Amino acid sequence: MMEKLKKLTESKKPMILFILGLAGMLLILLSSLLPEGGKETKTADVSDPAAAIEQRLEALISQIDGAGETQVMVTLSDTGSTQYLREDSKTEDWENGTLKSRETSGEYVTSGGSAVVVAQRTPAVSGVAVICKGGDRAGVQNDIYEVLYALYGLSSAHVSIEKMS
Repeated sequence: MMEKLKKLTESKKPMILFILGLAGMLLILLSSLLPEGGKETKTADVSDPAAAIEQRLEALISQIDGAGETQVMVTLSDTGSTQYLREDSKTEDWENGTLKSRETSGEYVTSGGSAVVVAQRTPAVSGVAVICKGGDRAGVQNDIYEVLYALYGLSSAHVSIEKMS
């Protein structure tokens, strides 16, 4: 038994197998660090609400069974709004029972260096154009119409779905 163990350790096969295993693990590690080929990753410009909505819709619609590769364009009726908490103060100057002057001033309330948001209204989507590989199939079109109606309340009159060439 000891002779076999001695021959095994003297043999170069275990060392070669160890090196090959280590190289395989290194390749797996490197492949997880590299970006996937053939897939473009888009990042929406946060100052462009339409681009952000388009990116999210493309990701969502492309997951619909049969839709395939998807491109989306949206039309906004407005860009939304954000209301911040503001603390106002009024100063009135009275003289002999009559109001001489009135001044109103205010400052935004901050927390952690940022203004405190009271309300935020998302952009209003008024129309959507969808081009996808499965855009010529009625079932896929119906599924896309249902998604857009559920998200934005858009009727089919405000949605166009076409087949991608």
